[in-house]
Amino acid sequence: MKTKFILAVSIAAYSFAFGQENPSKLVPGKNGLHAELIRFDKNGPDFKGNPVLFDEKSQRISQGQAVKLGSEKDGLGFETHRFQQTINNIPVEYGMMIVQTKEGKIVGETGKWVLNSTTAVEKNANISESVALQNAISHVGADSYKWQNREEENFIKNESKNPNATFAPKGELVYYSDPTDEKLSDLKLAYKFDIYAEKPLSRQYVFVDAKDGKVLGMNALIHETNVPGTATTAYSGNRAIVADSYNGSYRLREAARNGGTAVETYNLKKGTTYSAAVDFTDDDNNWNNVNTSLDQYATDAHWGAEMTLDYLYTKFGRKSIDNNNFSIKSYVHYSTNYFNAFWDGSRMTYGDGSSANNYKPLTALDVCGHEITHGMTSKTANLAYQRESGALNEGFSDVFGNSIEFWARPTQANWKLGEDFNYVIRDMGNPNAYGQPDTYLGTYWKTATTSGCRKPSQQNDYCGVHTNSGVLNFWYYLLVNGGTGTNDNGFAYNVSGIGLDKAAAIAYRTLTTYLTSSSTYANARTYSLQAAADLYGAGGSEVAQVTNAWNAVGVGGGTSAASKIAAPAASLYTISPNPATDKFTVAFEGTEGNGVVELISLTGKREVSEKFRITDGANRVNVQLPSNMLPGVYMVMVNGQKAGSLIKK
Repeated sequence: MKTKFILAVSIAAYSFAFGQENPSKLVPGKNGLHAELIRFDKNGPDFKGNPVLFDEKSQRISQGQAVKLGSEKDGLGFETHRFQQTINNIPVEYGMMIVQTKEGKIVGETGKWVLNSTTAVEKNANISESVALQNAISHVGADSYKWQNREEENFIKNESKNPNATFAPKGELVYYSDPTDEKLSDLKLAYKFDIYAEKPLSRQYVFVDAKDGKVLGMNALIHETNVPGTATTAYSGNRAIVADSYNGSYRLREAARNGGTAVETYNLKKGTTYSAAVDFTDDDNNWNNVNTSLDQYATDAHWGAEMTLDYLYTKFGRKSIDNNNFSIKSYVHYSTNYFNAFWDGSRMTYGDGSSANNYKPLTALDVCGHEITHGMTSKTANLAYQRESGALNEGFSDVFGNSIEFWARPTQANWKLGEDFNYVIRDMGNPNAYGQPDTYLGTYWKTATTSGCRKPSQQNDYCGVHTNSGVLNFWYYLLVNGGTGTNDNGFAYNVSGIGLDKAAAIAYRTLTTYLTSSSTYANARTYSLQAAADLYGAGGSEVAQVTNAWNAVGVGGGTSAASKIAAPAASLYTISPNPATDKFTVAFEGTEGNGVVELISLTGKREVSEKFRITDGANRVNVQLPSNMLPGVYMVMVNGQKAGSLIKK
């Protein structure tokens, strides 16, 4: 039976030998960008407070200049340092490098970094900040904003303990390029504003061209449970919680969980103004506050926050979402007929549901874990909330929301989100059941040209972040439990599960150590394999199953029935002439479909990428060599499989 071959674009990492302080592994970046992954197995360069830049041609290392965003240390003894690239001392939005060090030596780097910024890039704004702000506000088009509310302005000052704090947006000059611009080739000087609208509710960064005032893009900061929303009854039985004694009664506040993290839960009383929130109280610290206001659901939110913090601390030694005791504040009873819950970049907020779920507050344990994970993502990878990076953002929240549920209450846990309130939103074990894809670009996948997704917005779910997250969800489900089947590309897969703890450790390290703001599914595959190798060894079964799970969901493999067969030996390909001067031919037996021949240098740089049509039976593909290609030995790859080596004269 003939099977159509669907080519999956993937980037392979190749090991090679260099002298001291040169990488042992390199994944090339797009043209004009630094390598997206480099590793130093031995004799890595000293860490001097900045990323290092590796020139693939000269094989020399230089120091890069950047603004440091933060750092943290993990249980393996590695330190992870995050950097924002700057050009002309101006930050490059989505230009981010993560540096891993150990004992003062750099062991690896991941990210997206412009090597040579264009000379045409603007250095000075042509319009004023006030004009740009008016354009940003007009673009959002809300009826009212947080900074217009005096009570909310007082609230933010009190919450932050900063008398100068304000919701009023302040413009910051950045170099902006759409997160889907894989080469960061269209950098524009832009004003960046944090616009927090009160009615209708929204919060996003808005980027305004500093030259002509045009709105270039947005990045949502409010990360919701679902679009259009969700609901929950979220009862978890009798649970121990921690509250504080205050003024003769008790409040839903805990001062220092796990050695320092505050957990506070407040009552918005169906309002939308945070400054009007009050404490939930109880006379005897036996919280059975069942009443017509549904205050009993507040303890679900409080306990859910405590369990999320305990999971992160117990499993990964992490002290809150920023690893520095960031306070977790939850606001319950938000608005009326509000069928959602969200993380707004600073705090948790839960609506009381709507008629769709019989008006039950949205404080389920998996929802608590999901939303607070959004906070952890914002403090680590900071995945942009649109398209593939946004789908990963949502997917990792589902991953840890359900992992926390399995850990904290295993007898009630399953792979669905929203099951507690009989209103299931997603099923990680069967994404198709709720309109999500289980295969990359497969059934239900929402593409950038479907339903107005050319421009991400809340109306189109930021180009499918809650839809396309199904691919990551199913990858994780298979990695934990294992499974067999055939994906949407006709690929027959067989994954052996590695269990919840190992899978969660790999997912956590991928998110907090390697991913950056504009990462894609292809990046997630590359970085999760590195995370698995870090934790369990490069030759371990865990790495093999991470690979199998990605192939199962069609990311970097698993694209056709033919691709389930082991990679053919190099002898099945004939490369001639070899050595070659200006061109060569690859001959092989194939099955009808699309194909690509690539030529990779020993440094991992892709020198040639030639697409062609495969026919049934014998194939001969003629490849022209670039005139400026240096003499040497190169690897020939056919559809991601090594066909052999070519010597260029």
